[in-house]
Amino acid sequence: MDYKRNCDCCGHQTTAFSHNLNAQLIQALDQLNDYYFKNHRGCNLQKNLNLTKNQYNNFQKLQYFNLVTRVEDGWIPTIVGTKFLQGDITVENPVATFGKEILNRYHEAWRTSERVPTLIHISQIRNYNWKGRKEYQGEKSQTLFK
Repeated sequence: MDYKRNCDCCGHQTTAFSHNLNAQLIQALDQLNDYYFKNHRGCNLQKNLNLTKNQYNNFQKLQYFNLVTRVEDGWIPTIVGTKFLQGDITVENPVATFGKEILNRYHEAWRTSERVPTLIHISQIRNYNWKGRKEYQGEKSQTLFK
């Protein structure tokens, strides 16, 4: 995505960014969902969940997909988030943000992207085998010795 706009008043440049759902985010959503349905209250990510640094740092991206929301006492899953985890519905992936705005699929910024939003099912993320450190190291060493 290559969409930027400059403010007429101050010249500040705002850039659009796309965001993808991945296995790490879904695992964090799973933990939140479990916590919420056991405790029926908002969750403090650091105190109540066992997230990796990556999951913690990227957790807020789940709200771009309408999967979580922030309430007074912490984070809770949305109805969409729970239904998505259960496999009852699909959500659009990727999504885009422009400043604090979540862009709809018809925004002009999408014309600058190679990817377009499509509906994704939870099984497409949970069944995908992500490369880990060992796989990348193996690929690197094979390239070095060719």
